[in-house]
Amino acid sequence: MNAILTPPDPNPILRGLKDRQRSTVEYVFRRLYLDKEAAHRFLVADEVGLGKTLVARGVIARTINHLWDKTDRIDILYICSNANIARQNINRLNVTGQSNFALASRITLLPIRLRELTADKSKRLNFVSFTPGTSFELGQNLGTVDERVLLYWLLGEAWDLKGKAPLNVLQ
Repeated sequence: MNAILTPPDPNPILRGLKDRQRSTVEYVFRRLYLDKEAAHRFLVADEVGLGKTLVARGVIARTINHLWDKTDRIDILYICSNANIARQNINRLNVTGQSNFALASRITLLPIRLRELTADKSKRLNFVSFTPGTSFELGQNLGTVDERVLLYWLLGEAWDLKGKAPLNVLQ
C-alpha cells in the first residue's frame, strides 16, 4: 500500500452534502477544533436515513485536512453498532479512496494494533473500526487468545506478578 503524501481534499466531499449536512459538519468541526473552549466529544443524532454517515465523512475530511501539518499520525476510530453496518459504512467514510481501513474485532487489542501502526511510519493516516458486539459484550466468552495473552502481560507488569499468579487471576 502506498503512503498518503498529501491530505485528501475535503471540498469535493463537502460539495456532495445537503445544506443541513454541511451545516452540521461545519458546526461539529468548529466545536471540536476551532472554538476557544473546544468540545472533547460530540454526538450527532437524528432519524435513520438523514445522513449521519455522510456528516461523519465530512467531519473526517475536515479533521484530516486540519491536522495534516500538525501531527505525524492521524488515527480515525470508527465505532459502529454492528459489523454489517460497519462494513457498509467503511467505504462511505473512506475519504482517501485507498483501502486503508482496518476492521478490528476487539477493542482490548487496540494497544497492539496501535503499536503496529506506530511502527509503520508510512501509515500516516489510519482507520480502525470497532463494534460493541465484538468489543464490549463478553457474555460467557473468555475473550480471544490474543486478548488473554495481552491481559496476562499487562497484569503481570501492573501488579508485579511473578510466575503463574497472573494466570490464576484470569481463571
